Amino acid sequence: MIEIIGKILLGLGLMFTGVQMLSSGLKQLGSRQFRMLAARFVSSRGRAVVFGLGSGVVMQSTSAALMILASLISAGILNVPQAIAILNGFLVGNCVLVFIVSLDIAVGIMFLVGLCGIAMHLTKDERYRTYLLLGLGLGLIFFGIEMMVAGVKLLRQEAWFAGAMAFSRDYSLLSIMAGTALGFIAQSSTPVALVAIGMARENILTGPQAFLFIYGAMIGSGLFKVMLGQGFRGTSRQLVRFVNMFYIFGATVFILLYYIEVYSHAPLVMALLNSFKLNLQYQAAWVFLLVNLTSAIFFLAIDGPLTRWLARSLPPSEEEGLSQPRYLSEFQPQDPDTGLELIRLEQTRELEQIAAFVSTARENYDGADLASRHEALKSLAHEVAASTAVVAAMPMQPRTTQDHAYFQTRQALLDQLADSTAKGVKIIMQTRAYPALEKLSDACMESIDFLLSFAAETGKTNAPDQVRMLLDLSSSNGPTMEQLRKAYMDNDTLGSANDKGRLLDLTMMMEKIIWLLNRLVSLMPLENGKTTGK
Repeated sequence: MIEIIGKILLGLGLMFTGVQMLSSGLKQLGSRQFRMLAARFVSSRGRAVVFGLGSGVVMQSTSAALMILASLISAGILNVPQAIAILNGFLVGNCVLVFIVSLDIAVGIMFLVGLCGIAMHLTKDERYRTYLLLGLGLGLIFFGIEMMVAGVKLLRQEAWFAGAMAFSRDYSLLSIMAGTALGFIAQSSTPVALVAIGMARENILTGPQAFLFIYGAMIGSGLFKVMLGQGFRGTSRQLVRFVNMFYIFGATVFILLYYIEVYSHAPLVMALLNSFKLNLQYQAAWVFLLVNLTSAIFFLAIDGPLTRWLARSLPPSEEEGLSQPRYLSEFQPQDPDTGLELIRLEQTRELEQIAAFVSTARENYDGADLASRHEALKSLAHEVAASTAVVAAMPMQPRTTQDHAYFQTRQALLDQLADSTAKGVKIIMQTRAYPALEKLSDACMESIDFLLSFAAETGKTNAPDQVRMLLDLSSSNGPTMEQLRKAYMDNDTLGSANDKGRLLDLTMMMEKIIWLLNRLVSLMPLENGKTTGK
């Protein structure tokens, strides 16, 4: 008995490892291209669906697609209806793996795994190793299913197991519940469908049992993605809810059709598949496709009402608006000068958002917290940096090249200023707990609030007088730093070592913020296009 259970566990382990290897390899090959091509194929719903179909065949990972599409929505490259159209096609394209596994190509798989394993040992080129990883992953799926089925066939000789299988045939709900549990554990319906196909091929499961197993797996996978959705915010959660509805709707419809067919003897799904005289494993593969295809057709038909309902039930969050570029949507890759101007506008928005960090420390503040604002700014900064890299690949005049270098430096300074300001606000809030430093911490907060807000306003106009005034205010000899130094030098009036240590932390962080702001202002382009930087 222990050997039998060992074979079953080994088979499941090999199969899940193969699925993971295959998905990892496909994601390495497809994720970058998926992100680059997604924005090009959304001009119409039909093109988006076709693109999703091809991407599903290539990537085989709904979770990866959700993550990428969510990031594209956050960047303002896609909207929710476009992402849902892509997902409809993607979820249908995902079905290709179950058809491959249902084929009788065991001998070919032996050669595939052997050759891929030898080649991986001999080659060090990562490009080729990724392709070899795909072959090994596919082979492990086959071998895992064969090993698991071999163990179950031995287990079938046990009286208790035979009785349990006979019992489950009489109580179809058990097959649904087993599939749901495995779909939730596996986090995907595809591996469970592969198990059902392997067991149907050896007549361990009947056709109806295999079908119900697959339906349950789709419900379990949908329930798991409810948990996955907790990590998303704003409109990105709409995508997760759509995938949940996609799986659960399809499974529910086909479970109802099963019971209608069984109890009313109406010729429906099982009768249709039997009419083609297919083997059970092929019938199971076709059922998996039919469920996904039915859901895709249904949700494409109600696309308008669906997206409006999702928008009402899961509206955009404040952080999402902060994280999305406002000007880069107008970016034209062939015009570097316009691109740099749009980047300048986005960098001004970044500075405004950094200034807003300070408001989160005020007592009556009611909005996104500091951590959420910081994460939103990081997302925006990532898109700005990506656009700056695109401009770098364009042919530019010498003056434009110089401006581009300034904007790259400014982006690096903005990133550092954002991190330092976020830490500085936290230190100010903590310092308030020290009575001897409460007034000083409030004065520091008002000082950086004024300096950052003034810098954000100056970034919009680039007025030379404002830039020079800001440079003076943020210099190492400015009034803010003089006040801090005086307070630090007079620290003998502080009663405890904790007070002195907190004052030191506050002083060092304020110095860093003001120094970074001064360096940033020195790179502000003036009205004539020049900067104050040397």
